[in-house]
Amino acid sequence: MTGVASMVWGKRRVTAVVRGLAALLVTTALVSAFACCLASHLLWNWTPSLPRGLYWLSPGGVATVGTLVAFPVPSPVQELVRERKYLPPGALLIKPVVALPSDRVCTEGGTLVVGGSMLGAVLTEDSAKRPLPHATGCGPLPEGQVFVASHFPKSFDSRTFGPIALNTIRGTVTPLWTF
Repeated sequence: MTGVASMVWGKRRVTAVVRGLAALLVTTALVSAFACCLASHLLWNWTPSLPRGLYWLSPGGVATVGTLVAFPVPSPVQELVRERKYLPPGALLIKPVVALPSDRVCTEGGTLVVGGSMLGAVLTEDSAKRPLPHATGCGPLPEGQVFVASHFPKSFDSRTFGPIALNTIRGTVTPLWTF
């Protein structure tokens, strides 16, 4: 092989390697973008208030009674959650909606009652016997708010932190894999 021929083969080899690396780079970027998009919809429930496991977040879903919704820890209890390490930083709460605007909610007397139906106790302390804030009052929920509560007796929900604003809900949630 002459010097010219080996230079041509060398350039072709370099060109092929560069093209291969460029294709690998583009593929990696696309896979990373897809993984980020997918990951932004996946939630892990750490708590026993709902079945533990993997859930799918659908942003923009409509909150109706019985729908699972995801939302950040409400600001009045963020410090409490951080200090007591109830959840990892940045975790979203996943809870079922039990009352919508204008539904009558009552948390007086230590019991949550929605629309005349008793849904559970209102906790005054956590499982470590530390005091918890708790919502008290009776009346229709104001516009723009929903009440969330689980059937789990020790759920950290609106019985503790009160109703949540609809505009704080990140989306509706569907179980994918639970145990």
